[in-house]
Amino acid sequence: MKKNIDYQHLLERALRAVVKDALTHAQFNGLGDNTHFYITFRTREPGVNIPDFLRLRYPEMMTIVLQYSFSNLNVSDKEFGVTLTFDGRPFYIRIPYNALVEFKDPSVDFMLQFQNRGHNDSSNDLELPLNEKTTEDEARVVSLDEFRKKKK
Repeated sequence: MKKNIDYQHLLERALRAVVKDALTHAQFNGLGDNTHFYITFRTREPGVNIPDFLRLRYPEMMTIVLQYSFSNLNVSDKEFGVTLTFDGRPFYIRIPYNALVEFKDPSVDFMLQFQNRGHNDSSNDLELPLNEKTTEDEARVVSLDEFRKKKK
């Protein structure tokens, strides 16, 4: 008996490879003038490594921004890691590609959305149109400005 080809799975894998390649480019070449990435991920997905206080603040999903203040970007085949500053302290976080919900580069109006494959709770499915912003979207974005010390 032949199994059907799971085209959705093949497409998801290809789209995650696009994210990996974009992050690899940033790892070795830095980001261009206006380039910045918004990366939304499920915080409770296996393999996600973030500080406990962030998991409490963002129990389902979190969005990070890679633009100016990041370091130690390390990209592998299954995950990426990066050092970001939260509450004035640097933390190295790891995010497997399977935890991704959305990847955006607003500088070129580019966005990818990922299905919630392999995750048991279908209530976490998220579909966000690129041109629409909601209060919920903004609540998920972690602004690094909140954590920077204000200069007087």
